[in-house]
Order: sequence, then C-alpha cells, then structure tokens
Amino acid sequence: MSNQITEELRRRVSPEVITDEPLAPYTNYRIGGPADYLFAAPSADLAVAAVRTALELDLPYYILGGGSNVLVSDGGFRGLVIRMANRGIEIDGSRVRVEAGTPTALLSLKTTEAGLTGFEWAIGLPGTVGGAIRGNAGCYGGSAGEFVDVVSCLRDGKAVEMTRAECGFGYRQSAFKSDPSRVVLSVVMTLRIAEDAADGLARLKEILNDKRSTQPAGQSTAGCVFKNWRPESPEDLDGLRRWLDLDSGETVPVTADGIVPAGWILDRAQLKGTKVGHVSVSDRHANFFISDGQASAEEVVQLIALVKSRLRSQTQGRVILLEEIEYVGF
Repeated sequence: MSNQITEELRRRVSPEVITDEPLAPYTNYRIGGPADYLFAAPSADLAVAAVRTALELDLPYYILGGGSNVLVSDGGFRGLVIRMANRGIEIDGSRVRVEAGTPTALLSLKTTEAGLTGFEWAIGLPGTVGGAIRGNAGCYGGSAGEFVDVVSCLRDGKAVEMTRAECGFGYRQSAFKSDPSRVVLSVVMTLRIAEDAADGLARLKEILNDKRSTQPAGQSTAGCVFKNWRPESPEDLDGLRRWLDLDSGETVPVTADGIVPAGWILDRAQLKGTKVGHVSVSDRHANFFISDGQASAEEVVQLIALVKSRLRSQTQGRVILLEEIEYVGF
C-alpha cells in the first residue's frame, strides 16, 4: 500500500476509503484476505468517481456486489475493491428502474408486491442486481437479462447506456462479465402486469419453501459452484446414463435449454460429502460447497479440482464442469 495513493483516494473519492480491510466478512463464503483499499459506494456517482480515480492512478480495481458467487484469495486483493452499495427501486407501471447495489431478492419482492410478474424467480437469489446482470444469473426458470431494456454502465471509465441486445446475454454470461471494464450502475427493465397479484406472492412462498428444503441454509456457501452441463450430442445423454450407472427407470433431467443440472450430476456421481480440509460438498445439494467456518480459499480450490477430476475420470473425460463462481485476487 502507498500512503500517497490512500490520500489521493480519500481526497478524490471519499474519506470513507479504508485500507488493509479483510474481505472475508463481505463474502458469503466468509473467506478471503485483505484488500489494499476498500470503498463502499453509496451512490452511482461515487462508484464512478472511484473507478475513474483507480484508472487515473493505474490502480487495479474490482467491483464487489453482495459477495455471493465469488471466492477471494487467501492473499486478498492488491488494489481497490469497490462495493456497490447504491440501492433504489423506482416502479412506474410495468417499468422498473433499479440501482446496481440493490439486493436481487428485494427487487423480486417489491415488484411482486406492486402487481408485476416475471421476476418472482429471483426471490431465492443471493447478491445484488448488478452482479445478477453481470453473470446473467438465473434459477427456477428465469434469468436476470430476460426483461432488461437498458443498462447504465461505465465502459473504460465513460458513462454509457447499453440495450439488451448490446449486453450479450447468454447462459451465465454477458458483455459485462467478458469485459471487466464495463461496470453496471443501474438497470431499467419492463415486467408484465400480473393478472392476479396474489398468484405472484404465492409463487414467492413456493420458491422460498423449495429453496429451504433443497439447499443448505445458514451455512457459509457461495451458491452454485459449477455451471450446468450442456451435452454436445444426444449420445452424451446415453453415455451419461452408463457413466453414472443409473437405474433403468431413471431419466436424465434436461431443461428446455438442453442442459443438465450440475448438482444432479454430482449427486449421481456420489460426490456428496467429498471433503478437503474444512470445506465439503453439501449433502443437501451437491453443487454447493460448504465451509465449516475455518476453510481457506486454497482448500476450496483444491476441492473444486478434486471434484472435477473425479467426475472427468468417471465419465471418460466427457463431462467437464466449468466454474460458475468467480476467482478474485488469484
């Protein structure tokens, strides 16, 4: 760290910039070493100031949302971590404007209560709207980019607006994820007017109940570790049955998008409970890795490598899972 950089950040961005701050408390895994500098940006304008100052000082920076879906190195991050703490939801008919630091689950609740439909699926999604847009997060049949009209963002330090077509949304992918210089500031989306608002509220309860019954609760986990698997050919599905030694009556679950849930594959590969040090594959949902409170980032990395290796060997090299979580500071 440099005293001069500290002074410049505090002068040009905010006196609230702090130094040598452990990142573990800001992530769902509760894992991670210190950032040289950390700033929680309460507004889009201050987030912009932080990014632009980092660029002018040639200082590496990383945008952190709610802390889900990330694994921070034990060594931390050498540079400035900017936490998006800008929150706000404006609803005008079916049109919704939301700040990037708003919790995704809160947006789901508020839009459903307002008689809109289309975003109920996100009630069980951890993290912030900005992070969800960046990774085109999804669950329960929905995805973050589906209803986007415009995203206000920074691109190489310049404020721009991007239409949904320009955002390049794909499965757990977007232009923001492929180009870290693009920083989501706020989003405008158009949802649908619900025929019966009570149906939407009932759907929220249904999703939350399902989440509680199928996913680990109250434990340190970053969410799904791996992306779901997309077979390259119909023959791969037949092969998967053989590789996993499925019962003759069991079918392989394939979504409408043609992918197979990674958690189901890991479960049928009997990898639940696999452990390295203080981190293990959840017994409830195999695509969740659980820290017992003492796990290191290195142990998580080792468990990811072990699970991938065992599955690759069991499926004759045909099933190679890709990480959904993002590595920070490695």
